[in-house]
Amino acid sequence: MAIPVDSPLYAVVDDIVNAAGSPDPLARIRAALGDHTKRLHALGVLVHEEEDDEVLLHASPNLTIYHITLSPGLRYPPHNHLMDALIGIYKGGETNFIYPDATSKLDAPQRQDSTAPTVVHLPPNTVHSVANTGNVRSGALHVYLGDLPATHRQLWDLQSNQAEPFDNDRYLAGAQSIERDGVPAGDWRKPG
Repeated sequence: MAIPVDSPLYAVVDDIVNAAGSPDPLARIRAALGDHTKRLHALGVLVHEEEDDEVLLHASPNLTIYHITLSPGLRYPPHNHLMDALIGIYKGGETNFIYPDATSKLDAPQRQDSTAPTVVHLPPNTVHSVANTGNVRSGALHVYLGDLPATHRQLWDLQSNQAEPFDNDRYLAGAQSIERDGVPAGDWRKPG
């Protein structure tokens, strides 16, 4: 995607690409992402909106950057990245369900709630499912230290509880409505 020069995302991508070329890319990217996450949070709005929840901003052999907006009440299927991931949440929040030792079948996940502004680190071996359990659309920058679109990774099918080759179309189609206190998401998101 071409980012307009006047977009706040232009400076973010530029700084993160520069940090990725440093001797300690994980630490430098985390610092740059942290600074930009705070700046974007201070704006109080989503800095970019498209029909798709995921917008690819940059992909190269050593770095991938997505702008992710999650609708309230949606949870995406478990998957891995096989590389370090840094998530700079600048609006709303994200919930990660982390699956321990997911070499074959998934065990019960550990829940990790994160609220803006914050940066979350997911190590390369993490299997997780991401959700928006809040009431507003969230905004975040997801940064991967590698070429995520070209990486052969896994997606877990919740029906069979088995790992399958990752397919982005199946991943997006696998988003499910979550429940809050036994009430379907479509009911608890409505005001009143």
